[in-house]
Amino acid sequence: MAQQRRRNNTGRNTSGSRSRSGSSSAAKRRNSGRRPQSKQTEALTFVDYWHAFSRTKAFFPVMTIAVIILVVLIDLLVSWNNYDRFFLILGIELVVLAAAWIIGLVMSIGNDSQSDDIESDD
Repeated sequence: MAQQRRRNNTGRNTSGSRSRSGSSSAAKRRNSGRRPQSKQTEALTFVDYWHAFSRTKAFFPVMTIAVIILVVLIDLLVSWNNYDRFFLILGIELVVLAAAWIIGLVMSIGNDSQSDDIESDD
């Protein structure tokens, strides 16, 4: 019985509205020049916030302070509240850090003088 109704209604539109096939093609024609609608924004994750924070001016000082605090806490953990050992470890770390900074400074000065020589030759 339902199949008979479908067969009878295929050729004519009794409700006065457009048929489905006509409305979908009209909608396609109407939206063809528009760009597709964007989906809703996805939830922001920690990586998104970290990437945005790493591009700010506050990133370098905040990370420097965080690394210093982390190193001091690790030194306290390793020293087991033995203050002589804590200051010995911290002193060794500071000497290694100062030596690495001086070596990096000397290497950067050497690179600057080499680039100056190349520019003066031109």
